[in-house]
Amino acid sequence: MSLFVITIFSFLAAVSLIVIFFMLPLAVQNTPQARIKRRLTAIGRMDYASRAEIQSLLKTSVYSDIPWLNSSLANFSLTKRIDLLLERANLDMSPGMFMLCSGAAGGLAILLFMLAGKPTLIALLGGAVALFVPYFYVKFVTWRRLRRFLEQMPDGLDMISQSLQAGMGLTQAMVYVAKEVPDPLGTEFSVFIEEVNLGLPLTDALRKLEERMTLPEVRLFNTALMVQREVGGSLAELLNKLSDIIRDRFRIERLIKSLTAQNRMSAWTVCSIPPFLGVFMFMREPVMMNDMMAHPMGKTLLAAALVLEILGIVAFNKLIKVRI
Repeated sequence: MSLFVITIFSFLAAVSLIVIFFMLPLAVQNTPQARIKRRLTAIGRMDYASRAEIQSLLKTSVYSDIPWLNSSLANFSLTKRIDLLLERANLDMSPGMFMLCSGAAGGLAILLFMLAGKPTLIALLGGAVALFVPYFYVKFVTWRRLRRFLEQMPDGLDMISQSLQAGMGLTQAMVYVAKEVPDPLGTEFSVFIEEVNLGLPLTDALRKLEERMTLPEVRLFNTALMVQREVGGSLAELLNKLSDIIRDRFRIERLIKSLTAQNRMSAWTVCSIPPFLGVFMFMREPVMMNDMMAHPMGKTLLAAALVLEILGIVAFNKLIKVRI
């Protein structure tokens, strides 16, 4: 490797480390008002912000603090999906910063592989994996947060229903839940209340809540609020029924998991045998396995085994997974 290439990759590695270890902790906040404050900062840069401009800013998103980069990123649908994913994970990070961190992770991985003397193809594959690691991590955080939100929702609905029966208004009841319930239910209700207080219409605030929390139960909650607002009726009774339905779903889901635990354990045991057997054979008979890998037929058989292993895992997952 030439000195010029080493210098370039060393510079990229230094920039990557600065972004990951210094800028990333400053960019990530998970307080209930963090996402609102970022948008209010954009409003504060204006000499005069009308009510329509505030509502427009709350309906849209700020993709980057750099104006020209923000306008450029707004033209791509991928940027909007990343921004929605970051909101669902409750990370106060702009999509531009997220893309920068992902690219830095990929460049750093490529540099490490090349410095270790690995082939270029292996380095590029490692860089591609590192590039998507932040995305899959945020997806996992989002899934875990949605699951926690759904678990908290029955108690939150009961609190709103009891507050309504005690004579409080809907907004006061939701403020009470936002203060008493921890993240994620309290956080999302706090963001919802602050958006309404800043002038966003109730329908738009409910729609944004449904976009962040993509759950059928949230859609039912929004429908109950809109029907009660337009037609009238006992909102407390509707919320009580909705909380009972969610609790019944959790009870049935836990029952199904307990009844299928043995089958799921058997499926994962069968799927884990081939990888462990392959590692054992490489450790026990390295010469024979290296000869097999050097032969074209051996590579073909290994690729076929890998494809069949993936298909088996997908088939087992489809068979043992029951949707309620």
